[in-house]
Formats: sequence, structure tokens, C-alpha cells
Amino acid sequence: MSLLSWIDNRTLIGCQILTSSVLALVFLGMKHTHPRLRGARTFSLGFAVGVVGCCLFIARGAISDLASVVLANALILSAFALFYQGLLRFFDDQRRIWLAFVWAVIALSVPPMIYYTLVHQETVPRIIICEAAIFPIRLLMTIELFRYARDRSLLKLFAAIMAAYTLMGVARVVLTLLYGSPADFMQRNLIQSSVLVINVILVCIIGLFFLLMLSGELMDALESQSFEDLVSGALNRRGIEQKLAIELGSAKRTRMAPSIALIDLDHFKAINDTQGHAAGDKALREVAHAISSRLRDYDYVGRYGGDEFLLVLPQVSYQDTTKIIERIQQAIRALPHPRPELPITLSIGVTQAVPFESAEVILARADAALYEAKRAGRNCCRVIPPTVDVEIPAAVTAPNNPS
Repeated sequence: MSLLSWIDNRTLIGCQILTSSVLALVFLGMKHTHPRLRGARTFSLGFAVGVVGCCLFIARGAISDLASVVLANALILSAFALFYQGLLRFFDDQRRIWLAFVWAVIALSVPPMIYYTLVHQETVPRIIICEAAIFPIRLLMTIELFRYARDRSLLKLFAAIMAAYTLMGVARVVLTLLYGSPADFMQRNLIQSSVLVINVILVCIIGLFFLLMLSGELMDALESQSFEDLVSGALNRRGIEQKLAIELGSAKRTRMAPSIALIDLDHFKAINDTQGHAAGDKALREVAHAISSRLRDYDYVGRYGGDEFLLVLPQVSYQDTTKIIERIQQAIRALPHPRPELPITLSIGVTQAVPFESAEVILARADAALYEAKRAGRNCCRVIPPTVDVEIPAAVTAPNNPS
């Protein structure tokens, strides 16, 4: 006696409903707590739509065939279309032509399904129609996963499983053509019951991989937030010091040292005292945005202290850094000033590292250049070449709390 003969088809669908319901709630909860998580809501909707489709399947006999067969199958197809759409959103893929194709395939499958349900009640053509419609969706999911897998073993494994799942659909069509299918989908049958068992397992696997993908993205986002200054939106001290350390390490290999600039917001205490801390925070955000808007994609800016920002500019000489500083100064002058007598201005100290130089030494030199800019009357930039030695002040070597 086959093991599958011990399993009731309604129980299998019930397991699929329970699993899909849990997954729908999990992904909805993830999206609610982390709104920036791409794809979570679409995955949740896909599992929820699948739950409704399965419920209609189970209700066959108590409701019309139009609902329990045609609508149920259309909803299952739509669930996979939503999974594919969720993958596109997760990967931030802007191509929508294949998504439109998927929904068109589902729409075209409905009329023949209605015909073989209400006019000629034949199960085999319905199975072939459903598998023919779901085949391109699973195939596109597989292709999308392989496209973005690269060195990510998790995605490669998921893609391989989806490829096998796609081929199983083809095998089901072949077996159905060879051995036929019972008129009642709930009737125990080797092929039907095997398909249901596989579906339950695959729903769990798909949900698990979606969960692992989103969890990895969430961990990356949380790690990124740990390096972000909440007031200015730039990197915090910990984050910018890490970027500087990375670039100095790279300079040891490539002999192409970065330049840095220490930027001080002039008269920041006066802004706080006369206009309030909210105005001070706004000034920091505006300055950080103005600086970022004039940087290259691989440059970094971080809030180094209360009113100080640190720029790390890879693979650029201190002479060329002054050109970047000029663009930043132009952006600052373009900022609106609620009080003309207290405009936002910057004092800037620039220098360049040399290979095998420590962060303390280059920061001390930039700090000395910044001090010269302040002594010159503020609202200006001063440069100290890397050939000039300066004394490392205690303030540079002393530990500081990240901003």
C-alpha cells in the first residue's frame, strides 16, 4: 500500500493554508516594523492570495465550480505572479515588461479554464492550462534568482530549487497525459496527492528562502543605520573613521592615498543660542546635504564632532580637493539664511595622506589646517601638504563618543 494513500488531500491543502497564512503574517509584520524592506508586502500578499485560492479548492461542492475551480486556480497563479513581482522589488529591478507578460498569461488562461469547467467538465485540459500558465512564472523567478545570485550561495540554492520545481510542473503534465486524472481533485490519486505533498513542501521552502533573503537585507540595513548620524543623515564618527581606515589600508597596496578635509560649521553655538537647537539641527542637515550633493559616488562625509564634518576623498590629490571644496562652498552659499546677519559658513582644513601613514597623523594635519582657516577669519579653506609634519594634539588621540 502506497504511503500517499494514507494522506487525505484536504488535509494536505489545509497544511498549505496554515503554512501560507503564517508566512503572510510574518512578511506583513516585517514590512510594518521595517517599511523600507523591499518586497515584503508583495510576498505577504502573494501568500494571502494563495490562502484564499486553497480555501476555495477545499470548498468545492459547497460552492460553484466557477469559484472553486476557475477563481481558485486564477488566485494560485496570481500568488506566483506576486512572488515574481516581489523578487523584482527585492532586487530593485525596474524592468516591468516581463511582469506585464506574466499577468497577461494569467488573464489568457482564464477563458479556456472557464470553458473546460462550465461547458465541458474535463480535468486533464484544466491541469495542462494551469501548468502551461505557471511554467513561465516559475521560469522567470528562476532566471531572476540566477541573475542576482553571483557569489551568493543562498540565492543559487533557491534558484536551483525553483528550476527543479519548474521541471516538476512539466513532469506533471506528462504524467497526467499518460495516466489521466480523477474528475474530483480531492480524490486520492498517486499523481494528485504527490503534487499536493510537493506543493506543501515547496511553499515552506519558498517562504523560508524569502524570509532568509529579507532577513539578510534587514541585517544589512540595521548595520548601515549603526553607522549613520541621526541628526545630519551623514555617517557618524564611527562610520567615517571606518571609511578612512579602509582607504588608508587600500593606500598601502595601491600607493594612491586619499585626501581628507575637516569642515567646521562657523558660529554654530550662536545658531543654537539665538535660534534654538532645532535650527542648529536643521543647519547640520542642510550642510550635510549640500556637501553630499557635491561629492563623487565613492567619496564619504561623516559628522566627526558636534559641528565638524570629515570628508574622505579616495584617489584625489590635495590640489584637486580644493576644487571639490570650491563646489561645496558654492552649495553652502546657495542655502537660504533665515537671519542674514548669521549666515551659514564653513572653515575647512585640507590635507592628503601618504602610504603607511596612520589616521592620527593625517587627522592632526587636517586639524592644524582647520585651525589656520579659523585664525584667518573663518569662511575659508586652508591646505597643509602631506610633506609638513605637525604635532599630534591630545584631542586627536583621545577617544571620542560617536556622534
